[in-house]
Parts: sequence; structure tokens; C-alpha cells
Amino acid sequence: MGMPPFIQKTLRDIGLSKNEALVFGVLLQSGTMLASRISQKARLNRTTTYGVLKELIKKGLVSKDERHGTGVYQSIPPKLLPDYVARRREELVEQEKELRKIIPQLTLLRKQTQSLPNVRFFEGVEGVKQAFEDTLINNKGKALYDFTGVDAVFQRMGKEWVNYYFKKRTRLGIQCTVLAPETVWSREMKKEDAKFLRTTKFIPECFSFDTEVDVYDDKVGIFSFAQEHPVAVIIEDKTIAHTIKTFFDFMALHAH
Repeated sequence: MGMPPFIQKTLRDIGLSKNEALVFGVLLQSGTMLASRISQKARLNRTTTYGVLKELIKKGLVSKDERHGTGVYQSIPPKLLPDYVARRREELVEQEKELRKIIPQLTLLRKQTQSLPNVRFFEGVEGVKQAFEDTLINNKGKALYDFTGVDAVFQRMGKEWVNYYFKKRTRLGIQCTVLAPETVWSREMKKEDAKFLRTTKFIPECFSFDTEVDVYDDKVGIFSFAQEHPVAVIIEDKTIAHTIKTFFDFMALHAH
């Protein structure tokens, strides 16, 4: 006869897993048994049954007796179950005390983890393209602020890809403000500002650079094109993004 469901539920309620309740229930009903027989009664495979018996022994609910080289298992008498529950309750109280002691340390560790910037690194042309995609598809504010070395971007990434990027950004409704050295490339780009939801402002050509820095949401994307192997880094940190955006706003006031 199987274990009544309400007894199974009670065994689960005192902290036993489903399989532990099945095996322990078999032993409560039948007394002393071989592992093979317990396995059959509980309808569990032999390996699982041995693992469950091992856990029940650790909990003090089952004991093992070696008879003629064969392990025989038995449960504690049913009348001792309230003592097990009481002992378990005392253990939980002690565990609660220990947990309360380490809460300040856990809280500090969590704050330290949350305070660290999230940094992602991208390598090669395809990696850089993927980093640029983040400025579009993960741009909740629909605003982009660029320090851009236009010449380097066009030369390294190619005019076809640059036009793809401009069109996709426009299609997504992302407004872009650009600060760029005044070169032939940047002057040509400025002619299409209205078409691409963009405002381009110039700084003197003598300040040309071979990188691009994009600020969007709480992120800063840094793209380098000077090397044969271009790289990009995206830093997600509210304070850093705010600082770079402040530099951008200051420079924009003095650009034309």
C-alpha cells in the first residue's frame, strides 16, 4: 500500500525533497529494508535511491546496518519525528542568526558590484560594426552625441557601411549631434544633416583625430580606427557618460 498523500505532504513540509519523502515514507511503513527493495517500493532507480539514502542518513532520519556485507537501512521510529522537527527548528534559528551577521557584508559586496562600470570590448572591423549597432538598437533615449574623426571612419569602415549606418539611425528616429574636425569629408556630411536627423558642428581641422566617441543613454562608445586592427569599447556607467556628455556640451558651445 502506498503512502497516503497527506503524509507525503507533511514530510515535504518538514523540509524533505520529493524523493526523500518517497524513500523515507517507504522505510517508515516497512521498517528495515535493503536498498534494492527500497528502490522498487519508491519507484526510483538504484543510483538515485542510494543518493537519497545518503542524504537522509546525514539528516539523522535513516540509519544503515551492515549485515553479512550487505547494507540494510531503517528509519527512525515515527514517534521521534517531532524531535527531528524541533532539532531542525533550532538549526534554522542558528542559521538565521548567522545569515543576519553576514547581511552587511553581502550588501556591501552587492553595492561594490553594482558600482563597477560594465565594459565590453570589440575587435576587428566586424566587431566594431557590432559595437556601432549597440548605439542604435540599445539607444532608449533616441539621442546620440558624437565626437567623430569623420575621415578615419569613412576610410576604415567604407562609405557603403557608413551610409547604411546613417540610414538605419534615421529610420530608428535617433537624433544625432556631431562634433567633427572641419575637413572635406565632414563638410560633405554636413550637407545631408536634415536628411539624417543630424546637427553637425565643426572644430578646427588641426584637432583631427582617428577615433570616434559616442555618448548615448548611460553609455560611452569609444572607437579606434588608427590601427590595422580596429577596436571598440563600450562603457556603461552613468557617471562616466555624464562626464563625457558635459565635455561634449562645452565643446559644442564653442563649435560652429
